[in-house]
Amino acid sequence: MTILNDIKKLLGGDWERFESLFREALHNEVDLLNTVNNYLLEHRGKQLRPALTLLTANSFSACGQPALVAAVVVEMVHTASLLHDDVVDNADQRRGAASVKRIWRSNIAVLTGDYWFAQAFQVMTKYGETRLLPWFNACMVAMSEGEIWQLEKAQKLDIAEEEYYQIIGRKTACFLALSMACGAIAAGVEEAAVQRMYDVGYTMGMAFQIRDDIFDYEQHNQSGKPAGNDIRERKITLPLLHALRQAGEKERAEILRHIRRAAKKTRSVTKIIEFVQRQKGQEYAEKAMLGYSAKAIALLQELPDTPYRTALIELAKFMTTRRK
Repeated sequence: MTILNDIKKLLGGDWERFESLFREALHNEVDLLNTVNNYLLEHRGKQLRPALTLLTANSFSACGQPALVAAVVVEMVHTASLLHDDVVDNADQRRGAASVKRIWRSNIAVLTGDYWFAQAFQVMTKYGETRLLPWFNACMVAMSEGEIWQLEKAQKLDIAEEEYYQIIGRKTACFLALSMACGAIAAGVEEAAVQRMYDVGYTMGMAFQIRDDIFDYEQHNQSGKPAGNDIRERKITLPLLHALRQAGEKERAEILRHIRRAAKKTRSVTKIIEFVQRQKGQEYAEKAMLGYSAKAIALLQELPDTPYRTALIELAKFMTTRRK
């Protein structure tokens, strides 16, 4: 991904020190755990969140050890949450490769996730960055609430648009917000600036998740997530929400029946995708996504004009244009 590669080059030595500290934090003497960890390192994702942490810290001051520690903790907690997500979602793929859950079974995926969580907080304690602890605790509570709320709504199929925004705010946006707030805290800025960066990350995160939800209605997306995956899990996201609101009572009832059957019937998935496309659900979601991105860019304009601010603005745009 060109933009993220460019950002790593911009961060230069800071990124290299982050990588070194990250790998050091994973060192252990358990063969199986090392095998799983090495697999995860070979199939790492965009590393967007630690990049946000380091870019934010550099936007205010020279990047020191506190920012590097924050970035490591951010990446470890994020990876741990993905390991657990794959078990909850019964996902056999992650980033286009076999998931840990598929290769080593659910128990290893859960325990590895637990290990990464524990190591993250050990790193925080070891380097004396416990001031970040309340931020991580609050975010992890919100993420758990968001995921459980979404599962509840998948059973009832009665989600409203405002509830959708609240759910994705908790399960996704709050962690990008945390990533940027941690960078600001590590840079030692005043509370108002920390809150501003939290708000930037939150709006970026909202755009990021809406883009992810749009992927579900693209037959040939490159995200590594099969089209219709959310539908099979009975997740009613923004494109489908809008389409259902536009439909008449009879058609709405028919689509809800297809959603209930989607886990077992490919034809139902196809019908729902066609319905959303016909009702311009993707276009509606894209408009909302662009609104969040624009808000993030406007907030970023308040930062000093540096290459790091430019990179953050490019990332805000990337949230809406990414193909995976």
